[in-house]
Amino acid sequence: MSRTDIEKITVIGGGSSYTPELIDGFIQHEKDLKVGEIALFDIDEERLNIVGGMAQRQVRYAELDTKVTLNFDRPRAIEGAKFVLSSMRVGYMAARILDEKIPLKYGVIGQETTGPGGTLKAWRTIPVSLDIAKDMEKYAPDAWYINFTNPSGIMTEALLKHTNLKVVGLCNNPINTIAGMAEAFHVEPKDVFLEWMGMNHVNWVRKVYIKGQDVTSILFDRLEEMMKIKEMPKFDPELIRTLGVLPTYYLQYYYYHPDRVREEKEAGKTRGEVVLEVEKDLLKMYADPKVLVKPPELMLRGGARYSEAAVNLILSLMLDRRDVQIVVARNGSCIADFPEDVSVEVPCVVGAHGVTPLSMGHFPESIRALAIQAKAWESAVVKAAVSGSRRDAVLAMLQNPLVPDYPTAVKLVDEMLEAHKDYLPQFFKK
Repeated sequence: MSRTDIEKITVIGGGSSYTPELIDGFIQHEKDLKVGEIALFDIDEERLNIVGGMAQRQVRYAELDTKVTLNFDRPRAIEGAKFVLSSMRVGYMAARILDEKIPLKYGVIGQETTGPGGTLKAWRTIPVSLDIAKDMEKYAPDAWYINFTNPSGIMTEALLKHTNLKVVGLCNNPINTIAGMAEAFHVEPKDVFLEWMGMNHVNWVRKVYIKGQDVTSILFDRLEEMMKIKEMPKFDPELIRTLGVLPTYYLQYYYYHPDRVREEKEAGKTRGEVVLEVEKDLLKMYADPKVLVKPPELMLRGGARYSEAAVNLILSLMLDRRDVQIVVARNGSCIADFPEDVSVEVPCVVGAHGVTPLSMGHFPESIRALAIQAKAWESAVVKAAVSGSRRDAVLAMLQNPLVPDYPTAVKLVDEMLEAHKDYLPQFFKK
């Protein structure tokens, strides 16, 4: 395969603890991809200096020609970029922890992508993303906007609906599930093809193919054994057989909601509080000038194979590989049960032309109702984020499959909007 040169890639949220993982991806693929400049942008100067310093050491140690620049001026960071990667957290980890804790008072899981937490994270982040898009339209109009920021499907839909940019969303959930299937069937990940259908963090595997052979029935016969593999989603085998499709990781919050609420209440710490401690330790390591490579402790943060997914996507767009990757894109006519203008996460052909979803047809009846309700929630979240209407906000919260009734939706909106007031100017217009 020929090597491709990219003059500049910009990372929004360059102070993220994930950034060394991304840099490592470019180091691992340096035979295929040469990047002139990786421009890290962040609003947090201290974090950017720590994480950016680590990234610069990684590149030097790997003897790459790539220049890593630290930027606090967003237009300058974006100007001339071929790709803009978004990995940001508006409101920092403190906002995530509030997102997790407030819903628990009402018997609802907070979860930062599927529950009310995902709703509030999207409301904080969509206006910022649309602002970044304006900078891109001005300073890098031909660039690809690659969204990692959670909730990825909702963020991608907002950008697809409200900008003219080339946009694609990315998550490591599909690539991890493919790795699990490869292990289960003793093959390489390239030998696995999944009929993955739904939207980001609300998806199911309808069929599994190994080297072109449909092995779905073999998988269903051996579920008890397969569930022991680390990368495989953990569900009751009888639930999977009842549905007739394999649910992916985040569907646990829908199929076992009371159990997840109880576990969260008993845990003592939310996931956000755990991650906050992991990040403190990681930042200490990143600040150590003797640390020159991505530390293994980064695995505790989550995000395994995230750089692999990113680099694969960039290579296919640049080299016109026209291979199939599971990414977040505009539905078009891909899923027959959804409107054309919404985002879906499905297998797509990726090449220089862009991202084309494969036709997936209708959902199986066993999952159709949940899929349609979850998509209605996602689209309502986008609408409310842009309108700043409290009525739109209540409707979005009410449509979330995890929110039980109208009074609970109203209480969640009232308390969570107030808690995040500083980051939600659209809902508090003077």
